[in-house]
Amino acid sequence: MSKVSQTVLLTTDAPADWPEVRVDAAALGDNAEAGRAERVLRFVTAAEAAFRESGVQTLEANVLRITAKGVVDVHLRVQAGKEQRDLFFYPDADPWAAGHYEALCELAGRSLGRLRPVFYSNDDLSMVFPDPVDSVARRDKLYLSAALFPAKGEYAMWWAREQGEQFHYSPTFEHYDRLYREVSGLEFSAFAVILTEIGIIQDEEEVSKSSLQDRNVEIPLEGPEGVPMIVSFSQQRGLRFHFHTGRTSHEYRDLFLQLLIERIKLWKKTFGSKPHTLLDTPPMQWWRRLSQRLRETPSEQAIGAVGKVEKK
Repeated sequence: MSKVSQTVLLTTDAPADWPEVRVDAAALGDNAEAGRAERVLRFVTAAEAAFRESGVQTLEANVLRITAKGVVDVHLRVQAGKEQRDLFFYPDADPWAAGHYEALCELAGRSLGRLRPVFYSNDDLSMVFPDPVDSVARRDKLYLSAALFPAKGEYAMWWAREQGEQFHYSPTFEHYDRLYREVSGLEFSAFAVILTEIGIIQDEEEVSKSSLQDRNVEIPLEGPEGVPMIVSFSQQRGLRFHFHTGRTSHEYRDLFLQLLIERIKLWKKTFGSKPHTLLDTPPMQWWRRLSQRLRETPSEQAIGAVGKVEKK
């Protein structure tokens, strides 16, 4: 006689009109890393099946979302009506799970609506006393992957939301100013860190000043959430990121630059980079000249984009 698998109704804080989700009992257990991927897969499969005939549309599973504190791994992203929600599965409603979800909700409040968490577990997390959790987002990686070809369109370091907006008054300007200061005198090494992360080289020492002398390098990338971008490097302008203007929100652009700065700072700390005096390198000189020119430009003549790259 065949054994019928047991299913368990999950507890959730999802809207009341969403379909209930039942999982195979094998999807439950502890929240340890070992076996978690398989349990999450069982949940995603069950949720997709439950939502199939409803008004809840599944968008992506295991998607990376960029936030004010770093990158969060979302188990399942769905859309209900005009709202998108981020689903997180906890195999056991223990104090760690309660603390993790509480931290996610706190992070969501700082993330300009980019993260809207919903939990699913074997019990109600709101009834469990939470343990403190250090972090629910990662800032030690940029989650970049190299693309064979750049997506067609216009890319830029910055572009205006509306006519008359000026770059040097924007948060993006402040992020770039911090970035140029962080890598001043370390431009080649910082670019090597990016190349290592996307797998083009295996070790930072594979890139030298002589190998990049007088070259303008452009590499098409895909960032967190599948956003197309280009990283460029030249001896005169240094390390720059150009975002697809048609597929990148202003919020995403600024959040990614914040993540990039934190990644560079962590790299400098990890590899024992000593505090250095701001050097008058060619990229720093270029940045200062650009900043001065933009400040002196009347608002009615403000440019609409900086660092444009066209890909046809």
